[in-house]
Amino acid sequence: MTTIANYLKNVTKLVSSLDQMPYDSILSEIKRAVQQRHTIYLVGNGASSITVSHFANDLMKNSGENISNMLGLGIRVIALSDNMPFFTAVSNDISMDSVYVEYLKACALPGDLVIIFSSGIPHKNLVEGAKFSFKKGLRVVSVTGDLSEGLKEYSHVLCSVKGETTEQIDSVHTFLCHSLAVQLKRELKMPVVFLDRDGVINRNRPDYIKSWEEFTFLPGVEEAIRKLNEKGYAVVVVTNQAAVGHKIIGHEELNEIHTRMDSALYSQGAMISKIYYCPHTPDDNCKCRKPKNGMIVQAFEELPLDREKGIMIGDSYTDIEAGQRSGLTTILLSGDRIVSDSRNVVPDYYALDLPEAVDLILSKSFKRNTERFEEQSSLLCSIK
Repeated sequence: MTTIANYLKNVTKLVSSLDQMPYDSILSEIKRAVQQRHTIYLVGNGASSITVSHFANDLMKNSGENISNMLGLGIRVIALSDNMPFFTAVSNDISMDSVYVEYLKACALPGDLVIIFSSGIPHKNLVEGAKFSFKKGLRVVSVTGDLSEGLKEYSHVLCSVKGETTEQIDSVHTFLCHSLAVQLKRELKMPVVFLDRDGVINRNRPDYIKSWEEFTFLPGVEEAIRKLNEKGYAVVVVTNQAAVGHKIIGHEELNEIHTRMDSALYSQGAMISKIYYCPHTPDDNCKCRKPKNGMIVQAFEELPLDREKGIMIGDSYTDIEAGQRSGLTTILLSGDRIVSDSRNVVPDYYALDLPEAVDLILSKSFKRNTERFEEQSSLLCSIK
């Protein structure tokens, strides 16, 4: 057998013997970090530093392609060994053992994810980095070879590859990175908050919003949407715009309003991933006009959104009903705490305005209505 065929046989054998559980745990850790907008720090020495550089590129470019292109939310990844000036400065002036600790001290926050690659005996700088991260509330994953001493104690997830040589272990580590990147691209979906427009983002008018000059943001909206973005929520607008169907304004005028709304929000650090609008009147009996949920269904079909982590915020019971039809947790913006007389619709939560609703979502007391999601999922399965 040729050398290359023998090498391939040994590496394939190693890959086939890998435990699925650590792999799934690593996948879950990366998903959690991305969905909560935490930073992922990749750490490795020597040949493993090449692995982490490669993995950082794969995560940012390949795994994050869909959420970046479709939602405007990328994956935050830093390969620590890529900053060679900092690496050498700390090694010279402080200690080689503390290079990763010093970087993490400066940048990392609780909840961030540290993934350590080590194909040989873990250097003390890797162990110190894991120890610091573990004790400071970061999540730690270690991908090692046969020897994981020092890292195991400070890792939430440990994936060991028991190979004959470090070269074989490095090859399997690269394989794992490619596999994780491909899997993430297929599976990664972001939590979403659906917003009605008039009465939620801007002041409503009985004669419709007909131009940008008539559009006025409600207080605190920009900051509220920015808070959602910072916590990993995609924000999608679903709005009934019967003014188009009544021929009061055209599609071009409405799109101009939305374009300027987008720009104004973005200038304040707030981002709407996409806007869906229904141009029909109630007499058209379309599938998209709320309380029907056609716009929400379309959003889930087109965008990488996590239905289980979906929330609907509106100022009318038609918004709430549309959200409930899609299995979403619902928040009604209203000072009243009564059920609509015309339909049996009860929101999961009430809030006075969008800022209060966002504070509620980001509070520890907020619980998603998983029962409705499970009920909706069962219904969809039975329909299929």
